[in-house]
Amino acid sequence: MTVQLLVVLMLVLGMCILFSALAGLIGFGIARLVNAPVNRAIGWGSIVAFSVMTLCIAVLAIVVPLMR
Repeated sequence: MTVQLLVVLMLVLGMCILFSALAGLIGFGIARLVNAPVNRAIGWGSIVAFSVMTLCIAVLAIVVPLMR
């Protein structure tokens, strides 16, 4: 694995983290919109964030071997 590929992988992982945090905030906001209590809204937002991060990592596991 080259240094360039590692740098691209790190940048993509950083973007996945930011994207999953944004999705978690959106999930939290939607939960609060339907009048969920704060602790349940935090749970919903974290489930969304971890689900999106899992999806990003699964897609990276497929795409990275194709970049060689």
